[in-house]
Amino acid sequence: MKRNASPYPYRKGKVRPPSERRVRKTASRPLSSFNVMLCYATMFTTPPSAAASFRYVATAAFKFFIFQYMEKLHLLHIPVKHVDHALDSRIPFRPDSLHIYMDFINYWIRCMAMLERRFGIYNGSKLCAEYLRYLTLVYDEAYRLYRECMTTTCRPPCDKKRIAALRKADPHYMCVPSLHIAIICLTFSFYRMLFVRERFTKDEKERWGRELYIRAVQIAESVLYLKQHSVNCIPAALYMLTRIVPELFTPTDATAFIHQMFSTSGDISAEEKKAVTEYMDFMYERFLLEGCLEDDWRAPVLRWLGSYQPSMPQEQAEEAAAP
Repeated sequence: MKRNASPYPYRKGKVRPPSERRVRKTASRPLSSFNVMLCYATMFTTPPSAAASFRYVATAAFKFFIFQYMEKLHLLHIPVKHVDHALDSRIPFRPDSLHIYMDFINYWIRCMAMLERRFGIYNGSKLCAEYLRYLTLVYDEAYRLYRECMTTTCRPPCDKKRIAALRKADPHYMCVPSLHIAIICLTFSFYRMLFVRERFTKDEKERWGRELYIRAVQIAESVLYLKQHSVNCIPAALYMLTRIVPELFTPTDATAFIHQMFSTSGDISAEEKKAVTEYMDFMYERFLLEGCLEDDWRAPVLRWLGSYQPSMPQEQAEEAAAP
């Protein structure tokens, strides 16, 4: 996706400020209260957002879902590498966090529903389209790495039906970089910018910004609790985002996000939290420093993948090595 030199490269036209009546009706509501069905019903039918919606869905379908299944069915022969780390075992397996993990799609769609309520469907859909263009960029860029090297992690046995359904539906070949992490961090940073640019009220900026950030951290923790990702997957996603959307997400944002993780968790000791976050911080800085002279953000990640030796339990290592 081609970017222009504007401070807002995916903005197409300005929106009319909302009426005071609209602001009053939405300002006191938490983001979690906005009905996502509004967006599911309008994003493909409202002219300002329709083209961006179809392009996003087509990109996600082919460059994430279909692409993985082509590998699973042996229609592709891309290397699949394990990226497990010894620190993963210090984070407990928590199937009860599945509902948080699965909330990451509605996490960003609720924000779009808020925009359509606050600005009206037509004007709000212009802002939704701007976000969807960024979202498509994230899928496009992650796919550029996935087509060179797919990645996976070991997941412990679990007899919970919903966990089994998730694993059955997910080939689990796209761990580095984690799209879960890239999307939630894109979301809170995009809306942080939008709240300022579109002159949201001080209360809206503070309350909705805080709600977005807290939920983003919870979702990030859930990918590790469910063993859907390794501690290696998160810094790679943050690094990618730093490189592809520097107008939204900075190294300071990445470091702060890493150190916020598990800050309120009672099931991980302070020592373990320190070890996990320091490692992720180290890996993020490694990618950032090695990539600062590279035109292609993928270069340091691909070099690391080429030499990385995963740490896995013996029985899982033997299973992964089996033909």
